[in-house]
Amino acid sequence: MTVLVVGGGISGLTAAYALGRAGIPTMLVEATDRLGGKVRTERVDGFLVESGPDSFISYRPAALELARELSLGDAIIGPTHPRTVWIRSRGRFVQLPEGMGLALPTRLGPFIATDMFSPLEKLRIGLDLVLPRDGLGRDVSVGAFLRRRLGGVLVDRLAGPLLGGVYGTPIDELSLDAVVPQLREAERRHRSLLLAGIASGRAAKVGGSGSPFVSLAGGMGQLSGALVEAIEESSGVEVRMKSTAVTLVGRGGGFDVRFANGELLRPEAVVLASPGPVTAGLLDEIAPAAAAHVRSITHSSTAVVSLGYRLDQFPKPPSGHGFLVAEGEPLAVDACTMSSLKWAGRAPDGTVLLRVFIGSRSPGVLAGSDAEIVALVERDLALAMGVHAAPILARVARWIGQMPNYTVGHLERVAGASAALAGLPNLAIAGAAFRGIGVPDCVAQGRAAAARVGEVLSGGVPGPAEAAEAVPA
Repeated sequence: MTVLVVGGGISGLTAAYALGRAGIPTMLVEATDRLGGKVRTERVDGFLVESGPDSFISYRPAALELARELSLGDAIIGPTHPRTVWIRSRGRFVQLPEGMGLALPTRLGPFIATDMFSPLEKLRIGLDLVLPRDGLGRDVSVGAFLRRRLGGVLVDRLAGPLLGGVYGTPIDELSLDAVVPQLREAERRHRSLLLAGIASGRAAKVGGSGSPFVSLAGGMGQLSGALVEAIEESSGVEVRMKSTAVTLVGRGGGFDVRFANGELLRPEAVVLASPGPVTAGLLDEIAPAAAAHVRSITHSSTAVVSLGYRLDQFPKPPSGHGFLVAEGEPLAVDACTMSSLKWAGRAPDGTVLLRVFIGSRSPGVLAGSDAEIVALVERDLALAMGVHAAPILARVARWIGQMPNYTVGHLERVAGASAALAGLPNLAIAGAAFRGIGVPDCVAQGRAAAARVGEVLSGGVPGPAEAAEAVPA
């Protein structure tokens, strides 16, 4: 073995796959009994249940390119039409205005017509047209940036659910520079965010842009499954399950890695693609400063509750792709995706599959049993959608302490970890905790980590210790 890859999520699988294709002897170790990390797809009674991500963005091409490389091009699908999304605000559902981008309208007409905001609230939002630029280069929260320009109502009813929900972090803690740096660039170039959004909409119309999200016909597990198959077919890559690395120390030009069962491995290079807290623990002895930076990246928890219903259990047929919950609503759930209405092939005929997210607004509920969580979700769906019957399918997937929070200063923390690892060119870190939580970002980080250690082993000059150069756009 020349390279040890720790962690069998998408980042680790991609790194091992890339190293195998490069002909570099590699061992991939995974602490649990399954590969794929947060990507987990099951077929249950005709339902396709996603416990983690159900799609990825196509304009960050790493995942799309990998899928095609793994002969999954024919399996790539887009969302169904119409792509309607609702906001639960002030006790009712309000349709998200057509043409909404990253909390900014890209079309003026639908935004003016929406009843999500009162005329006075729209005037406050319109104040953005005359406000000066901030002019400061420091990182701030997305919430603070948008409140200054567009007002608190837009943040609480729209931007908070859209962005805070995706990242599992309150929008007033979420890093502008790490998550949506294009908002700062929009202010710099256009001064007004509203003008920037309209310009973006015009450019997209010219380019014929549709939804940026795509998935796979067989679920996201098709991607991780194809990666595993490709790795198994590679003669130079060995995979070990239920193998927990506990210590990492330097040894000459390589490393000593001790495992929970007492086994010692001595690779020449290491890729740490494990969850952030695990990576920090493994760095404690060999790079304590890097460990401190990684450990300062906090993690939160969430649960994905998949519920299947017969269509006739709803008082009226559900429509749209789902709904987000605005600040101040008396609901425990964070959001709901109408999975079988958004993606083809997710549920048997005459049924509906919902994916409900819970934990960000009410973290205490995650301490309850699966039955208690399902009962709470059923209560909220009865209130919001009028469905009072028991679901015919219920699955709960908990991600406890596994959701990295990109809070203000995140990029500085990642840069600090990278700088602290500069003296260890044959050690790379990758994963959702660092430079992007989406599947394309994790794929890009895995490839970059493999390229870094591969370059070192071939006698070249390595790239940066972190495994990607950009965060979600």
